[in-house]
Amino acid sequence: MVVRGDVVVAVSNSGETDESLQLLPTFTRLGVRLISLVGNPQSTLARQSDVVLDVRVAEEACPMNLDPTASTTAALAMGDALAVALLERCGIRAEDFAFIHPGGALGRKLLLNVEDLCTGRTRCRA
Repeated sequence: MVVRGDVVVAVSNSGETDESLQLLPTFTRLGVRLISLVGNPQSTLARQSDVVLDVRVAEEACPMNLDPTASTTAALAMGDALAVALLERCGIRAEDFAFIHPGGALGRKLLLNVEDLCTGRTRCRA
């Protein structure tokens, strides 16, 4: 669900995918910011984006240069770089990760200490 004030990150190699383009009027109406990761910076999607991240590749790993292989890897790497940049800019700390991932392995790794592992008369598992 996209609401006013959101930022949308759109990924499209061509920047002309019908599914993506059909959403553009809604994004405009809601006034959301649009960041696009595209292989074609002159595409419709790129032209209507607030921020364009060029993830084009010289050729796909597919022998016919058709199947998105290298381009999906480039988009994934750029998405990771964007996430890390935002993490640093926003000052996210390990404690913040633990707070939003309390039940997963990450939360357990960050939140637990020896005292947490030892309860009452039970033996310490540390």
